[in-house]
Amino acid sequence: MLSLSHVKKLDIRQDRKGDSAIIKLNVSDIKTRPGRAAIPAPELDALTFCDGGPIDKQVYNTIRRAMISGAIQPGARVSSRSIAASLGVSTMPVREALKRLESDGSLESSMKSAYFVPRPSAAEYAEILEIRLKLEVLLARAAVPQIKVEDIDKIAWLQERIVQSKNWRQVLNYNQQMHFSLYAAANMPYVLALVENVWVRSGPVLHMIYESHLGTSTLDSHYAIIEGLRRRDADRVAAAIEADLSDAGNVIIDLLETVQPRGPGPGTPDDP
Repeated sequence: MLSLSHVKKLDIRQDRKGDSAIIKLNVSDIKTRPGRAAIPAPELDALTFCDGGPIDKQVYNTIRRAMISGAIQPGARVSSRSIAASLGVSTMPVREALKRLESDGSLESSMKSAYFVPRPSAAEYAEILEIRLKLEVLLARAAVPQIKVEDIDKIAWLQERIVQSKNWRQVLNYNQQMHFSLYAAANMPYVLALVENVWVRSGPVLHMIYESHLGTSTLDSHYAIIEGLRRRDADRVAAAIEADLSDAGNVIIDLLETVQPRGPGPGTPDDP
């Protein structure tokens, strides 16, 4: 935007009748502000015709899925303009989606920056972990007698992708798919919806462990889950889920003790 403070040369003359002023502005003499660095869009799934429903709802679900899968890091800033350009939509439905995510508590905003993904405190994540342990163990137990062989094979395939992938963002994505493939087999949609809501908060924070602390304990727990499913051993699956969540969660809590909670990462403010 231009303002008078940016104009080097400005001629003002009155017309013959003296009723109005004529402003002559030489465009070549205008000094403009330096451009602001745009906030990059996170990696999002493309919108599809099959999703149906209003565009703002589709955008909301797309951003939410990205947070659940760990595609957006804690502290990351989220801009309506960059997301709109990435998805090929106008900024209006994106702004509506971001406002809804803020209302959910999934995003926060400040006066001088775009929306951002809040980084929880250690105490907040300890509460999240406690909820996950209760609900996800419940779903895992209920899934064991019902899950189909092909779904167990899918979980095993996803685990091999986790082992072989060198891209930690893909590892997070495969990990999320693996867990929810198991939980969906429980046929408990209300509990599953609660778990999805919790994962919107916990998914971004998983960067803290998978980026540098992915170890044998996580892999051992995953293999124990698969073995327990093949044997239809609900106790073994439940114990492996509990170990998987606890091992990763305790490392994350320790790491959160050393970092500043909440605020956005560094960068030039952009529009929300």
